[in-house]
Amino acid sequence: MLLGGGMTACAYEDDGDTQPAAAGPSHPLAPSLPAKDPGVLGVEASNYAELHQRLARTPGSVLLADTGPADGPGIGFSKAATVASAGPYTVTAACVGTPRAQIFLSQDTKGGTEHMVFEVDCSRAQSQIVQLQKGYVSAQLTRPDPTGAWTGAVAGIKITAQ
Repeated sequence: MLLGGGMTACAYEDDGDTQPAAAGPSHPLAPSLPAKDPGVLGVEASNYAELHQRLARTPGSVLLADTGPADGPGIGFSKAATVASAGPYTVTAACVGTPRAQIFLSQDTKGGTEHMVFEVDCSRAQSQIVQLQKGYVSAQLTRPDPTGAWTGAVAGIKITAQ
């Protein structure tokens, strides 16, 4: 009621011409990431090439594979897959351009969510056999130092069936 009374007190002026509404997005635009330095992009591309070589050495049928930047703007990755058959799987993690990276693997189970943390030594790829249950499994790369410099470091994970 008060809103209605307040609205009638507002003045409205019209010059008689109807103006068409401007076309454009009806939602706010997402903030953009800062521009990447071309020199660091070159280092990052070289690091990705090395990372893909390290992860490619893992035999078996791929259940989940992902890579991403280990520092700088747009850091990390997060990916999920469905485990169709419970059993042993090989998890291979690697990183290039940084001394270490941390990758989380989690799976929802009947008793809750199981988490595994892989502290990856970037001098080589590391493989470990894990028992996965039927259902979803997810992998996530996080940055331990969110304010550190962008160097072009990268990390990745590959989960294969035995």
